[in-house]
Amino acid sequence: MNNFLIYLLQTSICLIILYITYYIFFRKLTFHKINRFVLLFLLPLSLLFPLLNQIVIPIEHHIIEIPDFDEFISFNAVTDVTKKTTTHSTQKDWNVTQLLYLLYFSGFTLCILRLLFSISHLYILKKKSESFIKNGYRFIVADVPTIFSCLNWIFIPKDNPYKYDQPIIAHEQAHIRLYHTADIIFTEIYVALFWFNPCVYLFRKSIRSIHEFQADKSVVDSQIKKSYYLELLAKNLGVKQSVKLYSYFNHSLIKKRIDMITRTNSNQNNIIKYIVLIPVLVMLFMAFIKPELSSNHIIEQVPEKEMITENPPSIFPIKNGSIDDITARYGPGFNHPIKKKKVFHHGIDIRAKIGTPIIATADGIILNAKNKGDWGNLIIISHTDGYETWYAHLQGFNITEKQQVKKGQIIGYAGNTGLSTGPHLHYEVKLHGKRVNPMHYIKE
Repeated sequence: MNNFLIYLLQTSICLIILYITYYIFFRKLTFHKINRFVLLFLLPLSLLFPLLNQIVIPIEHHIIEIPDFDEFISFNAVTDVTKKTTTHSTQKDWNVTQLLYLLYFSGFTLCILRLLFSISHLYILKKKSESFIKNGYRFIVADVPTIFSCLNWIFIPKDNPYKYDQPIIAHEQAHIRLYHTADIIFTEIYVALFWFNPCVYLFRKSIRSIHEFQADKSVVDSQIKKSYYLELLAKNLGVKQSVKLYSYFNHSLIKKRIDMITRTNSNQNNIIKYIVLIPVLVMLFMAFIKPELSSNHIIEQVPEKEMITENPPSIFPIKNGSIDDITARYGPGFNHPIKKKKVFHHGIDIRAKIGTPIIATADGIILNAKNKGDWGNLIIISHTDGYETWYAHLQGFNITEKQQVKKGQIIGYAGNTGLSTGPHLHYEVKLHGKRVNPMHYIKE
């Protein structure tokens, strides 16, 4: 579950980086159509980049063969601990996570309810008001303080339904013709998802500014005099409107609109500035994409001493555990309590209370995270240099298959599942498909 919170944080960081790029390099350009496209494109990009590290494209397909569990069963592990005993730190981490989820979904729900209220209010207002069609546009004569547009409707106050200047009507018609309401709804949904990120509110203000710039340009490019239009804007200077789904002529960004109308159009050569997006996108791509780890090549009859490389799994697999907790080591000579014969123990057994965090002993990719019969809940991690680590008898998982994990990351919790007589971890290390002694790699 923590992965979702991490994804929200990563997406927020991506949007901040992309929006800062827009704000520094593009916001003052008069290429309003391009700026609108760039702004809207930033939202799906910010959502997609963090997903890159979840995509694993295997170079070689292979089937993980999990043999029958025939290991020595340690009776020295703690047996009088029930599943209710979890560590204090685990409970504390879980409580913090629950609190974060509660805060996030409370804010999300509030934003969605606000959006639904605005939509329902608009439809109720339309339903109880009179309307007429003029020049292909539907006008709604309603009990509203000023003229505004939404979807394909133009709402006008019922006190003065026919006394609005043509440039104001043309401004609202431009909003409808350019489908600005669709942008606003899309933006509001994104704001609801990432309400905790201050950048989304700056983004919303920027996209609304672009809408006003586009509508103003549409009016000014017609046969209406620029001076007359600027005079209409000046009359509404200082008027503010609440943030809703609607587009107003007397928008609160009038000063910026006047400045943009009177500004000299950007030179066409300035379009080259948009190239600056390329290195930013490449940087974000490289930040999330990771080289795939593979352990599919099997080398036969490699002496154990030659197998040790520079980056083996090297830490103790139980959080805060030590070699004093080991109850059965790697090697021959153990009397199997069920089969009544000596067997070769292919890993090490470590006593641990149920719920004790189990950690990855090196960076890698999760190949298996399922219940496998006598193995119980089993995790298999593929590492670089041909290594694999196996973690058996777990109570539960903290990861999913094909997920990339870091050295020291909690991957599961100790348990008593499968062919086990007491809570413990059975831990194995493989190199190029061959089981090796884990004690040769653990740094004491």
